Amino acid sequence: MLSFLKMLLAGSAACSFCALAETEAIPFVHEKTYTLPSGKKVAVKLRERQCKAGECREADAGMWGMDGGIPRVVTETFVVFIDGTQFLIPEKFHKDLTNTHYVNVYEQKGRVVIELKGGDAASAYTGQFILGGGCGFERKICGEVCKEIWERTTWHNSFAYGHDPQCQSGIQ
Repeated sequence: MLSFLKMLLAGSAACSFCALAETEAIPFVHEKTYTLPSGKKVAVKLRERQCKAGECREADAGMWGMDGGIPRVVTETFVVFIDGTQFLIPEKFHKDLTNTHYVNVYEQKGRVVIELKGGDAASAYTGQFILGGGCGFERKICGEVCKEIWERTTWHNSFAYGHDPQCQSGIQ
């Protein structure tokens, strides 16, 4: 009887923990500097935070990393520095990513790639930010394993990348 009560208490505690985990999402925080094979130093700061009361609305396919419902965390900060210079990624390109659990940085054909993974099961996504070239970046979103791209956005903005001599605004 005593071992039955111990099992019952352990199960009850585990269920309480599970219920807490469902209501209290832990925001993801990643701050790391990577040194790539080319010698480039890439610093990435990605922070999620809990949604404030009434801030987050129900997401019906408008957020990557969840199947629906109201998100519990949002991406608050996504900042990238390449060799000490900030590479601008506007907020609208990271506000729809949630439940991130992995960040990696690597090079591909001379360009810096920042890979984010988030969600779980059916809501799992991989986001790739391919930086540089063409005075902007490309964002690709695909499933957990990138066999097919679900969304592709290319952002060109010569004003934002004025420090790049290859970027010409065309305005005199």
